[in-house]
Amino acid sequence: MKFDFFTCGGRLFWEDLYNYQDWVIQRNIMNNKCRLLDPHNIRRHSGTFEQCKEILLKYIEAYELKPLYNDTVIILHGFGRSKRSVQKLAESLKDLPMNIVSIGYPSLRRNVYYHATMLSKFLKNIDIRGHLYIINIGCSCLITRKLLSKSNNYRQYNIARILDINPLNSGSDLAELLTSKSFFNFLLGPMLRDISTPRAVALARLPYDIEHGILFAPLTIHDMVKRLLSRFDSFPFTTPPSEESYSDNIKQIRRNTYFPLNNEIVSQYARNFIMTGEFGTSVAEEDDENESDNIK
Repeated sequence: MKFDFFTCGGRLFWEDLYNYQDWVIQRNIMNNKCRLLDPHNIRRHSGTFEQCKEILLKYIEAYELKPLYNDTVIILHGFGRSKRSVQKLAESLKDLPMNIVSIGYPSLRRNVYYHATMLSKFLKNIDIRGHLYIINIGCSCLITRKLLSKSNNYRQYNIARILDINPLNSGSDLAELLTSKSFFNFLLGPMLRDISTPRAVALARLPYDIEHGILFAPLTIHDMVKRLLSRFDSFPFTTPPSEESYSDNIKQIRRNTYFPLNNEIVSQYARNFIMTGEFGTSVAEEDDENESDNIK
């Protein structure tokens, strides 16, 4: 068992293949080599997937790691982000009787089809015994839709609920604009074209019998993006269906923020939905309402 050195966790060129109690096996998309990282992102082994998993089993035995829960929550970060961006959200769910797994994937290096294929392999590797819950951030909702559309029997994943936070089910006008420039296609990778409105809308919607919720937490930066897009009136934007048309279970948060995943209100609503299938109420937002009433 080798103690190696600290890493950055694989933000750009690494994809997660396996996760056990935050011990992660990753593969480099450039050379296909695998490595085993401990919960502190210290590399403990390098080699093939099988070799890394064999070493992981030794650590599990040596450290007497607790057995997994039956149910699992996976969190998929958004475009251009890494799984560190969902760290606070994941930590807020840690006391649930479920495995909380954040999955890293190279969003700027591969397209939606590739990510959906790798997500399918990841789910098979971790061998989920109970129900699966998925939390999508931004454009990762498209990866989940692609995953379920390409599966012959989506019930094999035993998905109980899917939560989208600020989703791009109808794609992005900004992405549609940027795909017209070769520089941005090179810089932002093949997934940029996949999150443009025409391709996003073309994907099959989620199966009707999966509980699906959408949580909108307004972003301050959206106003700036809208002002930017208003300068391109001549660009032929597609008119997509509204995001609200993708689910009947929707929650709107009034408090604007630059990064909603650090917002305790978002965490509380996400927690409620995963546990019950309903958003319920958030203590923090109720306090905001009471304070507003007192001011009036």
